Amino acid sequence: MKICPLCHTKFEDSAEYCPKCKAQLEDFEEAEKEEQKAVPKSFWIALLGTFAFIGGMILLYKLVYGAFM
Repeated sequence: MKICPLCHTKFEDSAEYCPKCKAQLEDFEEAEKEEQKAVPKSFWIALLGTFAFIGGMILLYKLVYGAFM
């Protein structure tokens, strides 16, 4: 069995492309293994950096505008 990586529709083994979105089909077992992979470490670093930036901006705002109140 094959599956479309974009719309997740299942097809028979003889199909090569999805008629809906024209994407090349993948084997169902391989697609399941791809979904079970862990989130890359770079994602977590970027997420942590984003939260640190937002926290820093909030702290800076409170320091600057808190002095005038």
